[in-house]
Amino acid sequence: MKTCRITILLLIVTIVFATGCRERKAITEAELSESIRINQLGVYPGLEKQFTLNDTAADAFRVVGNNGKVAFRGDLQQEGFWEPSGEFLMSGDFSELHKKGTYFIYVPGVGRSHPFVISDSLYHSAARAALKSYYFMRTGIDIEEEYVGKFSRPAGHPDDTCYYHPSTGRSGGFRSSPGGWYDAGDYGKYVVNAGVSVGTMLNLHEWIPDAFADGSLDIPESGNGISDLLDEMRYELDWVMTMQDEDGGVFHKLTPLLFDGVTMPHETRSKRFFIGKSTAATLNLAAIMAQASRIYRDVDPRFSKQALSAAEKAYKWAVEHPGEYFRNPEGVNTGGYGDRILDEEFFWAAAELYCTTGSLAYYDAIRGDLGNIRFRLEESWRNTVDNLGYYSLLMCERITGEDREILEQGLLKLADELAGLAASSPYGIPVSRFVWGSNSDVLNTAVVLLFAYRVNGDSKYLEAAAGIADYIFGRNATGYSFVSGYGAKYSRNFHHRLLMADDLDEPFPGFVAGGPNHHMQDRMNVRQGGADYPSTLPARAYIDHEGSYASNEVCINWNAPLVFVLGALEHLQ
Repeated sequence: MKTCRITILLLIVTIVFATGCRERKAITEAELSESIRINQLGVYPGLEKQFTLNDTAADAFRVVGNNGKVAFRGDLQQEGFWEPSGEFLMSGDFSELHKKGTYFIYVPGVGRSHPFVISDSLYHSAARAALKSYYFMRTGIDIEEEYVGKFSRPAGHPDDTCYYHPSTGRSGGFRSSPGGWYDAGDYGKYVVNAGVSVGTMLNLHEWIPDAFADGSLDIPESGNGISDLLDEMRYELDWVMTMQDEDGGVFHKLTPLLFDGVTMPHETRSKRFFIGKSTAATLNLAAIMAQASRIYRDVDPRFSKQALSAAEKAYKWAVEHPGEYFRNPEGVNTGGYGDRILDEEFFWAAAELYCTTGSLAYYDAIRGDLGNIRFRLEESWRNTVDNLGYYSLLMCERITGEDREILEQGLLKLADELAGLAASSPYGIPVSRFVWGSNSDVLNTAVVLLFAYRVNGDSKYLEAAAGIADYIFGRNATGYSFVSGYGAKYSRNFHHRLLMADDLDEPFPGFVAGGPNHHMQDRMNVRQGGADYPSTLPARAYIDHEGSYASNEVCINWNAPLVFVLGALEHLQ
């Protein structure tokens, strides 16, 4: 009897050992599977950890460490058919695994995922690269001389001789308008898009001033005792100040008459013009200068006073000229950024001015809308700028009592809607319509959720925001990490004149691609370049191709929420 029991035990041990050997061999020999979509950077130890699997019949998964040992075993959950991508999806959850290290997902019969880490400092490098992307978009400096390293470029436009287009209301002449960032894939500078970009990142600094205060960005100003974020924002703010006319109104943009070709900026020969004067541009200046005035008050008191003066002058002009809408004049075809519904801009500007000055005249202009926060897709420069005002008001100690309760409840109601949508999505995002700049839409929902977390500390908002970052770094229907330089498979062939004309083997790191866009307005251009979109389904309508301005361009207002989300997550998780 005893011998029999020993024999059975030996048999069980042999089977277990043989099974383990077979599994280790299968894991070792497993090939990379693009069906396993996961954040290719990784996950935080204390937050939820999930991945998505498409169009397979598997039922279990393993999380495997660098040493080849299985660190976690789990079952896959059916998510059903997701119409935006046309996929039958499953998900895996390994939130119970907290040990730091490098891992990959193994799914028997399917393969292995890209590697990822569990780390407390998951986005430290990526957040800094996202902010430093603006340094690479600076005009008028010789980055090849200023920045010694892998990434360099010759000098951009000095913009010391910029001409007045007749649409400005001036009959001729020129003046200097140096500094600022190139806006997107072209070499234009646009006040409206500067506004939403700077406003978003100043919101981060006002909430978490230490986010980029360590001086590690490696830009010329690093180490001057001022946050690198404030140094980079100042480069754009100083330019925006040059766009204000003597009467307080603001010129809409500074561009050539036509888009430049694919050439390096210092090789372009086009004259550059101040074009138009608009209420939208004027309100954008009013908002970010009012915001900058209070944020830079202790950093540069002189600039703070100048900024507030410019903001008040601009707001007064906008109130007196509420319908100066911009459209490209005849003969001009650079970016428009036109907007005929300016309620959002008026709210934002008045909110920032109230937070800075405490003037009841500004409070009266916003009080009736304190609980009316919304989220609208596409064109954040047009549709979500009022949210920037709400974020500033949430941090403003002047809002108290019933008004603060109205403000906070309005935000939490929106955040609950977004968190619910994210929880029901197999890719963890509150967006199911994919249009131009969809990655910006996705990231801006995370900004809403993070501010909701600031209000009441409910972890569901933080978890949802972290899940949205997962989407950006690879847990999506394309399988790409949309941030250059980060992940095993990342976007690199951007529609960006500077990057297209340069001879760099790699793009500048830290840029986020526009993302899936079911309209595919550039499909003809892509085909002319010898390629085509891999799918016309909305969540997969993306191609990493230089000709794809509709899905693979870069833009300052798309990178701004990336800076916010990564900078905030690094401090909140």
